[in-house]
Amino acid sequence: MQLTLAQLRKVTFPYTVEEDIDLTDVLNGFEDIISVSNVHVTSTIRERGIDTYHISFHIVCELTLEDSVSLEPVSYPIDTRAEEIFTKDETLEDVFLIDGITLNTKEAILTNILCEKPMSYTLCEFESDPEPKEEEKSDINPAFAALKDLI
Repeated sequence: MQLTLAQLRKVTFPYTVEEDIDLTDVLNGFEDIISVSNVHVTSTIRERGIDTYHISFHIVCELTLEDSVSLEPVSYPIDTRAEEIFTKDETLEDVFLIDGITLNTKEAILTNILCEKPMSYTLCEFESDPEPKEEEKSDINPAFAALKDLI
């Protein structure tokens, strides 16, 4: 979402925007991301001061990741909420700065998707080592047969 500060000064708060964003060009090939669906974002904007806005996001998308074991494509749904502050005040920390006269939420949405993406993801199931069969137990080297009772 891109809104100019002039547009934001004219809206009634809280102001809600619902949109679909294509982040394919940014996320494809990023680490183990194979592809991404359109990102559905519902944003609620509240004014926090002069040129300072609090935005609540609801982000829904589906990533296709590379399985960390089999390297096959696997689907990973993301449905998350986030709260971010956008401001022109450069003295504030942990905020997204408004560049020029346009508030752009693309970077914040991208950041929150990457925070929700797991470091590694697999659908493979691992088998535990089964107990050795009776036949395998009897295949003891005769030189170590006397040590068998110590185990």
